[in-house]
Amino acid sequence: MKSLLKKELSFYLNNPLGYIVIILFAVFANFMFVKDIFVVGSASMRPFFDILPWLLMIFIPALTMRMISEEKRTNTMEVLLSLPVSETQIVVSKFIAVWILTLIGFVLTLGLPISMYVLTGQVGGRIYLPEVFVGYLGELLLAASFIAISLFYSSLTKNQILAFLASVITIFFLIIFSTDFVAGVLPPVLQSVLNYLSPIVQLSNFVKGVIDIRSIFYFLSFTALFLFLTVVDLERRN
Repeated sequence: MKSLLKKELSFYLNNPLGYIVIILFAVFANFMFVKDIFVVGSASMRPFFDILPWLLMIFIPALTMRMISEEKRTNTMEVLLSLPVSETQIVVSKFIAVWILTLIGFVLTLGLPISMYVLTGQVGGRIYLPEVFVGYLGELLLAASFIAISLFYSSLTKNQILAFLASVITIFFLIIFSTDFVAGVLPPVLQSVLNYLSPIVQLSNFVKGVIDIRSIFYFLSFTALFLFLTVVDLERRN
């Protein structure tokens, strides 16, 4: 599986596309936060973590859309499946590759908390770093679930654009499940179920600096479910 992972990473790291997507993500994340920091007037990273899911909604499908659909379009998936590797290894290697690229994107945003820590220290009110680290942990778990969704849609079609749009639309609806936009339309019982299914609700404790075991279980289960569905789809088509 190491060779498969190396293959996927090398495609992006030896290709301008990977650098463009990662750098654009970091630039947008930094810009969206910095442009409002003085308006909010609060030494907190919470607004930044609230922005990230909306950016990940676009950038993760952009990274993931070609992972399987392109293999099917060029008929290289049959070559992969003929090698002594399982469908599970193929899917997991692709998943880890995109997750590592997302992690690199997050690393490029670390200048924000570092700068805020230094600047707020000068006025006697440093940001709480453990809360920042827990926030990043939550975002990485959220990213894993988004990657799994995007991989699943990439496995369903040979069309990268179709895979991208399906992923974005699905993630969008998962996000708005927790918003007032849905609250006033659906019955309270259904709304409570959708709130639990929303990754934003599960992320909220991490943003506050609280590690919630139930939310970790949610993200891991959600990720495992869509990875499993992707493996099943590959096995069915083999």
